[in-house]
Amino acid sequence: MKLRQIEAFRAVMQAGSTTGAAEELHTSQSNVSRLITQLEADTRLVLFERSGGRLSPKPEAKALFREVERVFVGLKSLAYAADSIRNLGSGRLRIASIPGIGMSFLPRVVQRFRQSRPDVTVSIHTNTSNTVEEWVSSQFCDVGIVAFVSAAATCQAIALPDAEVVCLLPKGHRLAGKSRMKATDLRGEQYISLVHGDGSREETDRVFDQEGVERVLSFEAQYSATCCEMVKLGLGVTLAHPLVATDYVGQGIKVLPFSPSINYPNFLLYPPHGAASQLAEEFAALLRDQFEREIVSWQ
Repeated sequence: MKLRQIEAFRAVMQAGSTTGAAEELHTSQSNVSRLITQLEADTRLVLFERSGGRLSPKPEAKALFREVERVFVGLKSLAYAADSIRNLGSGRLRIASIPGIGMSFLPRVVQRFRQSRPDVTVSIHTNTSNTVEEWVSSQFCDVGIVAFVSAAATCQAIALPDAEVVCLLPKGHRLAGKSRMKATDLRGEQYISLVHGDGSREETDRVFDQEGVERVLSFEAQYSATCCEMVKLGLGVTLAHPLVATDYVGQGIKVLPFSPSINYPNFLLYPPHGAASQLAEEFAALLRDQFEREIVSWQ
């Protein structure tokens, strides 16, 4: 198959006739018919019923046309990428993150980034730390944020400031008047926890066990943001990353420092071998600045 044959076939399918296809391709009707005949010979497919000089597409033509359209969509994407490379300040940036940071903090960084790079398309992908690491290592994503870095990591990893966990409770809660929440204060409280298998869940459970505090574990959720939404509805209390808690300040939730201290580590990931793009470097610089600002505001 030759590209000219495919172009002629696509034009016939779109125009509905060889005459319309010829006009679209700025060629003769006979040339279009010849290209279609060559395509049928090369593919060994009978694509059209011929009647009175007209071509009626058979099911095989419709099936081939669907595949051709997928290819042309890919070509359009390549053209867009070429334009992006030519024009500094436009392009696509893919960011990978663990869910808590990706669902709350990252949109605020994107908002700042948009001010200087209004033409850049930004994609945020959320998953576990291991998957984020894989995405950045393979350069599917340009930059990432994780809670831990594996021993086998090939990414460049930069430690971000540790974040101390905070306690969220409904404003009308009996403990809302405190200036600091202690683990012992939550004895017997309805507690909204992250699901088992989350590293921060394990650390939180360990602290409460060490303090000899039994909570009423009535609710669990996969994402910290979901836990906070449940607190807002008065279903219980929870502990969360301060950058997640930021979204809930002033929404019927009281946020208090917590002791004993529980630190959430975070790391910024770049692709291996210095492969970070200029856009990724710019976004990462904003991310680090925003991260440090917001963490300091909770201290």
